[in-house]
Amino acid sequence: MKIFQMLVTLFSLLLTWCVIATWASSYDYSASIDCLEKPWTPQYNGGLVGNSEFDLGLNEWSKFGNGKIELRKSKSGNNYMAAYDRKMPNDSFSYNLYVEKELLYTFSAWFQLNKGKEIISAYLKHGDGTSTIVGSVIAKSGCWSMLKGGFQMQEDMNAQLYFMSNNTEVELWIDNASLEGFTRAEWRDQQYESINKVRKQKVRIHMTSQDGLTLEGAKVTLDQTRPRFHIGGGTTSSIIDNKAYRDYFVKRFTAATFDNEMKWYYTEAHQGLENYTVPDAMVSFFKQNGIAVRGHTILWASANMNQQWVKALAPRDVLKAAVRRVGSVVSRYLGDIIGWDVMNENMHNSFYEDRIGRPDASAMFYQIVRALDPQTPLFLNEYNVLAHPTDMKVIPSKYVEKIREIREFPGNDDLVLRIGLQGHFFFKPNVSHIRASLDVLGATNLSIWLTEMDFKRGPTQHVEFEEVMREVFSHPAVEGIIVWAGWKPTSCSDKCLSDKNYDVLPEGCSMMCLTDINFKNLPTGDALDKLVKEWKTVNVTGFTDKEGVFEHEVFLGEYSLTYSHPSIPRTLKTVFNVTGGREPLDVRVTF
Repeated sequence: MKIFQMLVTLFSLLLTWCVIATWASSYDYSASIDCLEKPWTPQYNGGLVGNSEFDLGLNEWSKFGNGKIELRKSKSGNNYMAAYDRKMPNDSFSYNLYVEKELLYTFSAWFQLNKGKEIISAYLKHGDGTSTIVGSVIAKSGCWSMLKGGFQMQEDMNAQLYFMSNNTEVELWIDNASLEGFTRAEWRDQQYESINKVRKQKVRIHMTSQDGLTLEGAKVTLDQTRPRFHIGGGTTSSIIDNKAYRDYFVKRFTAATFDNEMKWYYTEAHQGLENYTVPDAMVSFFKQNGIAVRGHTILWASANMNQQWVKALAPRDVLKAAVRRVGSVVSRYLGDIIGWDVMNENMHNSFYEDRIGRPDASAMFYQIVRALDPQTPLFLNEYNVLAHPTDMKVIPSKYVEKIREIREFPGNDDLVLRIGLQGHFFFKPNVSHIRASLDVLGATNLSIWLTEMDFKRGPTQHVEFEEVMREVFSHPAVEGIIVWAGWKPTSCSDKCLSDKNYDVLPEGCSMMCLTDINFKNLPTGDALDKLVKEWKTVNVTGFTDKEGVFEHEVFLGEYSLTYSHPSIPRTLKTVFNVTGGREPLDVRVTF
């Protein structure tokens, strides 16, 4: 009996350990974009942060800088910590911890101000006095806002987590902080788990005869003909008359974005002289080959990216010319475009707001595009959101504010919007930050595309490319990726590829090349091909069981099903679409 009780105890302990280990390695993709009366409980139960709900007063926390801190209690009864009497932006509170270079960290906390609305950022202070940004959020008075961020370290060290807001007149309040670290193996397992949930579905092929009998031993072959998740490429006009480029592109990509050829400065370089010859030819080619086209871009918010003749117009005439441009390009490609970049980089620039004299000018243009093309999704398209967490113009909560600003324009509440993130990674990517940012933007329930993804030239480019591709493909909120590697005879020449000064891009060269001038794959091109192959289900062959069923888990997309049976003298074929879902997809075939 004692031995039996010991075995039961050991089994119970083992089971508990397994549950804890599984919980510890799971990732919480949830995030809030709403300002709430009461914050959520800490993710991971606080993880590495002790006393995360301040049930033990200020234990384990300390003052940072020269302000003051104290414990307070909200009207709803939860404890929180306040930093007040602040003189410097980083006068706040801090938490000491030990961080490891082999781990990827995810951080979250809830913030409130005593008045107004300000950006609060979390930082990690190193032993040498330098700091790494962890994440940022727009905090408000009267409710709690969730900051979610992430970081990776270059070495093991003791560090200090602290917070900053430029407005020293406001008090900073914090509650329910959490920090969790994951090994790279755990991080990769989380990616695989997410891919299995959101990119795959089990398919059950049911084979029956004309008289309703199940057919055991039917041979079935599944081949994906078109993936649901778009992996596309940036492209140049060279694709029109270069067969090798056309063949290369069609073999790999399901979507295309023109580098420049659909932009206003390309189609109307001189006032009143429109020329769509090149983009017409490009759209025609992609239509013939079943490749979707993104419309990039209708207007560009940067003054430097507008023609001189546009900038010379009077404000009223700028509006007229821009409206005419919208009507021209949208009506021309109506039905040929899967998504429009309406006002490019509007969070960094405000040319039309400034010239027209309306702070809601961009929101107005979204409405005009919708009136002309009500079915096609309309994109915001911004840089630095994923690549530069220090760019406060485009932190995730700022992006959410911009979405709300566009929707608040009269008549825009039901716009079909999408989130465009360019993804120009000219510094080492931080996948912890990327995942956290996608979590926050995903909470809008709007699909996300990486619209112009490329990486700094150098010997590690292909490694960084694959790392970010895997991170983005696995994220539940992402719908497509455009690999920004448009090819021209001069852009990936021997001269470009042999240049080793990676900090300066030679004139006429591309930042990222998939192939050389003869379309021989470079390491980044090899990485792309490996991933495209990995994320596709092809040539799956098997036989139905005694119930007449063949089961297999496949990537989402369109499929060709080839089938035969000894009782049938010929091989037959049908098509079906796997769109996703928790339950298996039943495909019924009758001979």
